Amino acid sequence: MPLAAKRVLSFVSLSLFCLFSASSADATIFRDRAAFEAAAQNLRTIDFDTGERPNTVVFEVDGIRFRGLSFLDIFSVNGSGDRKLFAGTVGEITRLDIYLPPGTTAVGLDQFSRPMEILASTGEKVSMAAADGSDFVGFVSDQPIASLTVTLDFPEPTPDALVDNLTYGQRRAGNEPPKPLLLADATTARAAAFESVGLTPEPFDVNTPATRNLVNDGRTRVTLLVVGLKFDPASDVPFVTARAVDAQQNTYDLPVESVGGAKNFTWLAQVTVLLPTQLSGAGDLNVSVTVRGAESNKVTLRVN
Repeated sequence: MPLAAKRVLSFVSLSLFCLFSASSADATIFRDRAAFEAAAQNLRTIDFDTGERPNTVVFEVDGIRFRGLSFLDIFSVNGSGDRKLFAGTVGEITRLDIYLPPGTTAVGLDQFSRPMEILASTGEKVSMAAADGSDFVGFVSDQPIASLTVTLDFPEPTPDALVDNLTYGQRRAGNEPPKPLLLADATTARAAAFESVGLTPEPFDVNTPATRNLVNDGRTRVTLLVVGLKFDPASDVPFVTARAVDAQQNTYDLPVESVGGAKNFTWLAQVTVLLPTQLSGAGDLNVSVTVRGAESNKVTLRVN
């Protein structure tokens, strides 16, 4: 079952996904990488040292989209062997947009061409100058950070942008365990969930034809997409539970059959659950998952 579930993402555009959560506070700005990393968790870093050179205006790495006004390139600076991302100026302005994965609440990067301004989608802006004594800028927020913009419109001609070590993940909340965050479709606001073999979206039936099932019980398995944590498929299943609540506030346990990562996206995880027979005809359900005592947000899906 886990192998079949991993095929889901090759059929889905992640640009359609969003995360629904409350927002209240501004992002905290960091100019020291160590302090930023202490305030964050589940961090992943793109250092641009591997992979092909894009030589284009838009390219993607690990589901993160980079877009410049002029061409983008990746190359070693001064023969050091440490490759960096280059975003060319168009003369009167320099701009690099970085579109982050859903659920990102911590992001930082090293920026090696200054002066330059770094703007987070949450509204915070940092003006970086050569006299700062730091090449690093980071943002940590209790609300999703959808993008970063590296930009400068003076003096003319503006310098090219040169960035490295894009690090992204989630905010650390004291000693609390990481909170799983279920993705929803940005258009419908309903669960990003798929029948695990046929890869079909809702509505789901509790039974699946034998031609679309990998086991003999005829039961339907549904895969939910999760951000905010990383699973070890060999050992984490006992620590993951799922439940559904119907319109009458009846609660149903959803047996978790597998957990794991998602193909091509290191920041995305999957939880595959079995639909119990009691859910037949249940209609809309609010579904959540709990990992090591931390419960996710609730997303809606339909069972016929």
